Amino acid sequence: MAHPAFEDVRRTVEAALADGDVARALATVRQYARAAATEHGAEFRALIAGLPASAWSSDAQIASAMGASYRSPGSPRGSSAIGYFDAAEASLTQAGRDADSDRITVWLGHAAALRTLGRLGDAQRYVQRARDLVADGILSLPVRVELDARTMLEAGMIDLHLGNLDAARHHLEHANGLAAEHLTRAEHIEGLGGLALVEYGQSGLEAATRHSAEALALAEGTALLKTGFAAPALLAQSLAATDRHDRDGAAEIEGDMLDAASHTEWEPFSYTAAGYQRLAERRLAEGLDFSQRARHGYRSWAPAGLGLSAAELMHASLLMHLDQGDEAWAILRELPAYEHHILCPARVAAQLRLRHGDLKGAAAALEGCEQIAADHSQRTLVDVRMLRAAIEFERGNEALSDVAFDRALVAMTRSGSRAPLRLVPPGTLAALTRRAMTRGHSGEAARILSRIAEATEGHARAIEPLSHRELLVLAEVEKGATVADIAAALYISPNTVKTHLRRLYRKLGVSTRPDAIRKAKSLGLGHPITRDSPE
Repeated sequence: MAHPAFEDVRRTVEAALADGDVARALATVRQYARAAATEHGAEFRALIAGLPASAWSSDAQIASAMGASYRSPGSPRGSSAIGYFDAAEASLTQAGRDADSDRITVWLGHAAALRTLGRLGDAQRYVQRARDLVADGILSLPVRVELDARTMLEAGMIDLHLGNLDAARHHLEHANGLAAEHLTRAEHIEGLGGLALVEYGQSGLEAATRHSAEALALAEGTALLKTGFAAPALLAQSLAATDRHDRDGAAEIEGDMLDAASHTEWEPFSYTAAGYQRLAERRLAEGLDFSQRARHGYRSWAPAGLGLSAAELMHASLLMHLDQGDEAWAILRELPAYEHHILCPARVAAQLRLRHGDLKGAAAALEGCEQIAADHSQRTLVDVRMLRAAIEFERGNEALSDVAFDRALVAMTRSGSRAPLRLVPPGTLAALTRRAMTRGHSGEAARILSRIAEATEGHARAIEPLSHRELLVLAEVEKGATVADIAAALYISPNTVKTHLRRLYRKLGVSTRPDAIRKAKSLGLGHPITRDSPE
């Protein structure tokens, strides 16, 4: 779609008005309204204010563009746009089928405005109305193709927020294929950023980085870089930099990301991305602050969708590192399931249990992921394989451990991600690396191993696995059972119970029964393992 300089549009409109040709002025405004409104909102509103009110007050296209202008740089945010869309809809109440293209334009604009407020359910209903009317076949082919592209864009962005990434990919790729001819620059940037986030969630970093770079190149030199249109691309870049352990890159992006997301639907998720960076750097108190702001930001969303779940999962990870595993489990138990394990809370459950030596529980947490490996998000599957490598190594199953570690290493070599390395205790990682270095890895894999070896030098293995009987005793301790109660329940002598308790206290690093109970809760004993849906 053409993007003429706004000054050219303004001069054309002002010249037409000077000639008394209001019809020509209105025609010019309608032709460029969508592009002008999203890039030059305040100036566009001032231009419309210079038109005779009677000439455009019942014009649905112009009223819709006025509503869309509130997503532009420097415009007031919030619900300012909704009134224009309500007025535009009212103006079409008595219009015939020849106004269908205007109806669809208004509905899509209304959906975008509702999406920015987190009203995803309401936005979906407007998109469905638009899709039904586009499919009706009344519109001319060129108009139908353009409206189809815009409808797919809006549907894809809503699906992304809801965590329906397969549908989001389908819709956004459809829209992106038509973008050059039928979407504004702002819409094209938003769609590419949405695709970048889909790729990040499903596949990994390479495609996410490519799409986000393309989006930001389109925004370069425009004020759109500071709007919600560019926020998804900046978020994808921030997440990718954190996964690659590129602290400088993540820090450089963060300010622009937070600015672009401010007062848009992406603001809470930008706090999640900032918190994720703090988690990676073990700046845990700062991370908790960001995760709390993210959770607070989603409180009025309906439905909350993937963003809140991601914030909750990060919050649970932070709590785990602060040795508040019982609170982490309370969050993990309530997380909804998403297709392809795109969040994969089982990773956190396995990591939590691995930290406390519950190797059987850690392995069980990953079973659902491994059963659907071909259909699993490739980004989170690398984490699963690294955790499996650590679990099997600590169990003494070195052959299985070696295979899992090498598969994770190959994936990290391809993507550049270093996030899986953060899931394994340093001493265990050091031992895994020493073994891998004897297997003849070369190129980038060898360089990664060398850097891991350097970073983990001097770290001793700290995991002391809990035996099956010790786990049974610990479960009884959590119930508040006495030594006699435990002996009766497990058909062992009180002295044997005391021996198990001494070993448990030593392995868990506690000295009192209340501390042992807290550790038991941290392991999630008695709680079902959180898994994403395999569908």
